[in-house]
Amino acid sequence: MAEKNNNENVLKLLAIPELTNKNFFIPDYQRGYRWGQLQVTQLMDDLTEFFSPNGKGNFYCLQPVVVKELSDEEKQTYHLHSDTDDNHWYEVIDGQQRLTTIRVIFLLRHLMIPFNNDKFQIYYQTRPELSKVFDKFIYNPLQDPYEVSIADEEKLDIDSWHVYHAVRTIMAWIKGRENGINEFNGTFYQFFTNPKGKDKSVQVIWYELRDGSDANETFKRINDKKVPLNNAELIRSMFLSESADFEIAQDLIKGYPDSLQKTVEERELARMQSHIIEMWDVIEKALRQQKFWSFITQDGNTDGYSSRIEYLFDLISKKKEDEKDALYTFLTFNEMVREKKVKGLWELWQKVESYFSMLQAWYTDRDYYHEIGFLIYERGKQILIDLLEKASKENKSVFKKRLNWELKKEICGNDEPERIFEYNYADNSVQLLKVITLYNVEAVRQNTSMDFFPFDLFKNTHWTLEHIHAQNSQGIDQSDRKKWALWIKENIQMLKNIQHFFEEDDKQGEIMQLISNLEDASTKVVNKNFTFSEFTRYYNSVTAFFNGISEEQNGIQEIHNISNMALLGGVENTEIGNSVFEAKRQKILEMDADGKYIPYCTRRVFLKYFEGEGKDLGLYQTFYWGENDRDCYLKDIKSVLKTVLDTTDPNIVENNTSTENV
Repeated sequence: MAEKNNNENVLKLLAIPELTNKNFFIPDYQRGYRWGQLQVTQLMDDLTEFFSPNGKGNFYCLQPVVVKELSDEEKQTYHLHSDTDDNHWYEVIDGQQRLTTIRVIFLLRHLMIPFNNDKFQIYYQTRPELSKVFDKFIYNPLQDPYEVSIADEEKLDIDSWHVYHAVRTIMAWIKGRENGINEFNGTFYQFFTNPKGKDKSVQVIWYELRDGSDANETFKRINDKKVPLNNAELIRSMFLSESADFEIAQDLIKGYPDSLQKTVEERELARMQSHIIEMWDVIEKALRQQKFWSFITQDGNTDGYSSRIEYLFDLISKKKEDEKDALYTFLTFNEMVREKKVKGLWELWQKVESYFSMLQAWYTDRDYYHEIGFLIYERGKQILIDLLEKASKENKSVFKKRLNWELKKEICGNDEPERIFEYNYADNSVQLLKVITLYNVEAVRQNTSMDFFPFDLFKNTHWTLEHIHAQNSQGIDQSDRKKWALWIKENIQMLKNIQHFFEEDDKQGEIMQLISNLEDASTKVVNKNFTFSEFTRYYNSVTAFFNGISEEQNGIQEIHNISNMALLGGVENTEIGNSVFEAKRQKILEMDADGKYIPYCTRRVFLKYFEGEGKDLGLYQTFYWGENDRDCYLKDIKSVLKTVLDTTDPNIVENNTSTENV
């Protein structure tokens, strides 16, 4: 194999036997060994479950051990010398607790079977004597096979005591097993020390820093809960470490004289790794664009992705939302290479680039952007995983049909398409919210003069259904006087804003009386004697005034159906949710003027864009949401969603001669 870059970090899996005879240095910036009964017992239980016939997988993977090899100068400074491993010493940056527990298991095996000498050396910078604690344990199986003591127990320092406690915890665990010591010395230890390639083995992720990183700073970063060692770093080392093994076309190599083949191989490897480094930065930079990130993620949140490229790796590994293994993605990548599910590392990287290119193509395509963006918003990462897989196998026309089919399933569920227009707020609020959301997204998509739907703004808000015209106070918190007061204040201002339209009208007196009554209520609402029943009377008086105008024109609408529903953010909905149309219209205009994001169709509703051919130019029409408005609004919803609702299942085979890929 060609020589690799020695400046890249090394990542590999080591079976437990490969740790034996190594030398580890625990620096002074780390605390001592602190695993208690819970952690030690959990490890033993997990290992035993894995070793059982029902245990899944070929090997049990322990969390990373992060190390950095000490220089000769550092070994001299710390007075380190060992007769094993050619005196190589590794500074342990992360993994001390796991290594010490493994050392304890080695110790117990040695106490029970003295000729077994599996071990490695650990030197603690601030606690040099702790290294000798493993030689102080006393075991007398004839007296008690489950009892281990230690010399000078009363003189133990806190760190030695924790090691002693771990020894006693494991012995108690062994005693509690049905076959006790026989099981520990038999199947447990056999599987625990199996080398790679055996049916069951235990392996650790060995992550060796060689890129010049400061060990102390790396320790701080790893132990900062906000920036842990992540899958992206481990996967990067898979591709770029000196142990990385890329598949290289042998036809290319053999085309050169024998004397040049090694040089050609080295250059080809260098070319591949240089390309990965360059593209890694390109992909990471693209994923840090908030609009792109908000398109491909369900909520636009970056939690858990200090390296955004890890999200792309999660898609390839098909990581589920409820996956508990923090290193699932890295382990899946490792398995893909190890189990030959890909030809090698280069093919795996090509898959990364392929997924990235597909996402970018969807992001820049008006139809794909809106349709896939909505599906991701509703279903999250899983639908994106499914669509990426389908897109690689289906031609363009079938894939487009699949998108519409998925949209249809999302808003209709098991209902017939026409049923969605009968949905009402009381019985179908969840599905109705999906319908109105898709309507907003699709309306923007179909209006090609507009920019793309702003998923980055949309996903920053919790969206709820809004009654375009509210007719009762059921949604108002009966115990929150501040909300009563806010409603009164907003409606006084609303009535004053429209008062001048009625100067020569017999309704002028009614408006003036309503304003006077509400101003009177505004002084009473702070009084504890002012009840919700009294507030309701004021509320009903305002609602009755506008209902009267609407009734004179074209009757009272049904308040809970789709023609009286729009999309608003939770905060805005709380502020104006139980007000009449005119109060909401004025508030929407105010928020729009302040630069707040208002969904496209909601804005059209309150700016009265749904009047069609029967447009009413009368004075009152501006102040209520009438029958003509509702009819035109419903007609528009049906028109915008028609293609989606008319689509059929793409899995039903049809004559299709197109071979164009997505």
